[in-house]
Amino acid sequence: MAAGHRELLEQQKFHTIKAGLQEFRLDNFIRTLESKKGKNKGTILPFVRGLRFSSLLIYAIREFLHGSGLTASWGHIIDDEGELCSRECDIIIHREGYVARWNGDGGANHVMDFKFIDQTEALVVISCKSYLNHKSQIEVEYCEDLRNYVDKIWLFAECCPPDKATEIREKSIEIGYENFWNLYSWDRNQNTVEDSLNDWNDFVQKVKGLKSL
Repeated sequence: MAAGHRELLEQQKFHTIKAGLQEFRLDNFIRTLESKKGKNKGTILPFVRGLRFSSLLIYAIREFLHGSGLTASWGHIIDDEGELCSRECDIIIHREGYVARWNGDGGANHVMDFKFIDQTEALVVISCKSYLNHKSQIEVEYCEDLRNYVDKIWLFAECCPPDKATEIREKSIEIGYENFWNLYSWDRNQNTVEDSLNDWNDFVQKVKGLKSL
């Protein structure tokens, strides 16, 4: 059955996010090889690409949740007593509002927008990774620590090797992550990619399902 207009619009977000990240990954790969040959061309740091990935996801999640009273932010979760603060969270899906906001009061021109979210208002934390190569790279302590603040912890990678997604998913769920997705698989040997559109569709439905909580 052909996708309806709603699904096509949701998938349009997938293609926009993937294109904005994949191009730099493939370019970085080539530049790194050239650098090893002595051409010394610079590449974009994985940390920066990861931050870009989580930011693009936040924008998409906000659109999917528009009008529901839920939103998404980068920040910390403050515990029920108002004392302890969680680890840094790439994405927190929460009820609208916040305890405090750092450098986010400058309108459209602010450089940083980091929020402190009350634990009672937080529904999900999403850990974003630029590249997961093996199940051993899944952060166990991060998941364990965040379980003190929120029940649902999701893991989303920009990409992983084509033969590793299943074992990464199985391991992440075993550790305590509720879901794992990746935008696309990347074969480093061939420097080729393959869309993980089914992952994206599932992610969108999981996000929209939060409206009923």
